[in-house]
Amino acid sequence: MNFRMTSYADNFEDVLLRRAFPDEASGFYIDFGAYEPVEHSVTKHFYDSGWRGVNIEPNPSPFARLEAARPRDANLNIGLSDAEGVLTIYEAPASCWSVDQDILTGWFGADPREIRAREIPVLTLAQVCERHVPRGCTVDFLKVDVEGHEREVVAGGDWNRWRPRVVVAEANKPESWDPSLVAAGYHFVLFDGVNRFYVRDEDQHLISTLSVPVNAGDRFAIHGYMAVINDLRERLALTDDLGPRAIALARRLQRLADGHPRAASLARSVLRRLAG
Repeated sequence: MNFRMTSYADNFEDVLLRRAFPDEASGFYIDFGAYEPVEHSVTKHFYDSGWRGVNIEPNPSPFARLEAARPRDANLNIGLSDAEGVLTIYEAPASCWSVDQDILTGWFGADPREIRAREIPVLTLAQVCERHVPRGCTVDFLKVDVEGHEREVVAGGDWNRWRPRVVVAEANKPESWDPSLVAAGYHFVLFDGVNRFYVRDEDQHLISTLSVPVNAGDRFAIHGYMAVINDLRERLALTDDLGPRAIALARRLQRLADGHPRAASLARSVLRRLAG
């Protein structure tokens, strides 16, 4: 298959966004809850295509990777809220950060005894735009992934002055912030099972483009699959000896192969060699 792009995002948000901006070799994004520069990144594909923007990530470990890998971007080790100041958030081992402990224990299955409180500096979305969006620049998309703090992030925006063309927000309690976006002139177009997508009044021609979920017609490869495929290919090219590492890779590839023809084909060929 001739792939148009590789998707790095958890729920293929980058595929849908690329559909909205198919021919744009440059653009500008704001990614709050950016996490890190490759794995689970909504902006990796766009950065590699020549775009730039603002990445906001309060967790210092993934932020350090962002800062090292994204020199064109403004990378901010802060949070966003409805007012400048300090915000208490909660963290647990092997999970994300959240202002809501119930998200950590419910969605991520964190042990309540392991949850720790942290204080982080926060700005408003309007302040970030004022400081880091170049004069005359249009924000093509804003992604908000803040595990329960979406209402405050939306409240902190100046939606008259800075109007991202597309807004992608994780659907935590949307009833608390959806009316504010609609009142600001945004149209809800799609719920993808995780996120809600909105298009501003000025770009209503994008509504039909974004109203259809990601599908096979988008012709995209999945980064996690391709990483295993390429790793296995490199190892098989170096040696005919299918040792324990190659066997482990083949088994992992077989687990990943469901619904991905190239992965499935390679897994079968490797397993035939193992069986022969």
